[in-house]
Amino acid sequence: MRAIGGEYVILDLATTDRLPDQPPARSGIRGQMTRKDKMTQNDLGSAEYQLHLLETMRPLPETLDRVLEVIGCSREQMEQGSERIRSATEMPAGSAGLTREILRDVRTHQEQEGLVERYAFPLWPDYEFEVEYHPAGDFFMRLWFVRAPGSESPTGQPTPWTWLKDEVLAQYEDVKELMLWLPYETYDVLNPQDGKRYFLRFGWHVLQEIDEM
Repeated sequence: MRAIGGEYVILDLATTDRLPDQPPARSGIRGQMTRKDKMTQNDLGSAEYQLHLLETMRPLPETLDRVLEVIGCSREQMEQGSERIRSATEMPAGSAGLTREILRDVRTHQEQEGLVERYAFPLWPDYEFEVEYHPAGDFFMRLWFVRAPGSESPTGQPTPWTWLKDEVLAQYEDVKELMLWLPYETYDVLNPQDGKRYFLRFGWHVLQEIDEM
């Protein structure tokens, strides 16, 4: 994201340097967002929401630095954008409706009479952010990343940002949940191939960290 004439533009990551271990961006609307989102005190857009997701998924420092370099954003800008979204959407009621409005330009899918919607962000071209809204309309039931249509599940050794939680856990045995504090989840798992245990950390269901214990 770069500031141009007082506006923020979401960059097309498919035409910039790719992130480490990221597969090439697929063609189509994902990775090709061109709408400008004005960043004023009275207007929140999908650009800020993308920064909010990035900040709250807590990627490893080296991954975060690489991402921020690619999109031309500082940590301070990321934190400020995330804080604005957090302040607006963590209200006891009404936050779901505001989220719909913020993300209206990046919605790709809607089902169950609008109770489940998906949104596409350039930083994650192979995923869509799925939001399940409470029938009353004011609250969330679930928020997480899912694999986008046409995106193939990865193979080989799980790596951060290229694997989702269900895909990773299917590779291991004796899965023990350590912490569940959405959007964060951590697990202690056994790798049946080498007999070693590993620590896994997810943010919004996207793998962020994998370390031998």
